[in-house]
Amino acid sequence: MKDVLYLIRNHYKMELRSSQGIAGLVLFAIASVYTGFQVVGGNPDPDTWNALAWIILMFTSFNSASRPLPEDLASVRTYLHWVVSPRKLIIARTIHHSLILIILASLLLFAMGLFLGTAELSILSIFAFLLGMIFTGVALASTLTLLAAISARAGAGYGLTAILGLPLIIPIILVSTQFGSDLLSGLTLAQSSDNLIFLLTLATGSSIFGYVLFPYLWRT
Repeated sequence: MKDVLYLIRNHYKMELRSSQGIAGLVLFAIASVYTGFQVVGGNPDPDTWNALAWIILMFTSFNSASRPLPEDLASVRTYLHWVVSPRKLIIARTIHHSLILIILASLLLFAMGLFLGTAELSILSIFAFLLGMIFTGVALASTLTLLAAISARAGAGYGLTAILGLPLIIPIILVSTQFGSDLLSGLTLAQSSDNLIFLLTLATGSSIFGYVLFPYLWRT
């Protein structure tokens, strides 16, 4: 656990040294919300508001996963082969990506409320919607982290991440969209909790798959 925490801290030190990466993700999310505001011309209907939230979060997660990390460089990877367990590395990378998406999901929901309103959601429903976005962000991070590592090892970059990721991401977005629709229709968090459980299951399954597969990928 100590090694995982050290790797996470190292990731965030690298983020602070090249802060334009995080700034670009924040700008992309806010610009996407503002573009949606310009297209719909004000406060959209609840279904449109719900769809925009999850679509923007999905593309933001792809942008986040496609950013190169130091361990993707051949020279750094050669060094890490001798000093870091691959399982600890993929755990740290998944947690790092998850935390970034949690922050971006919170900023995204704030921007949605600022530009597009809150689709008549109550205060409790807004917090429930944020919880759904956080669960979705973790599920997206768990899935895309491994795919980004595969793409980096193949030397294919963002294109391969998008091709491999889209079929796996669609079920997550469909469940998330249904969760948002339930809240907008007046259901409580308890009544729509099965969607959150499903998202958590997907995130756990993707994390376990990465934990098992990544060591074999790391050796190649």
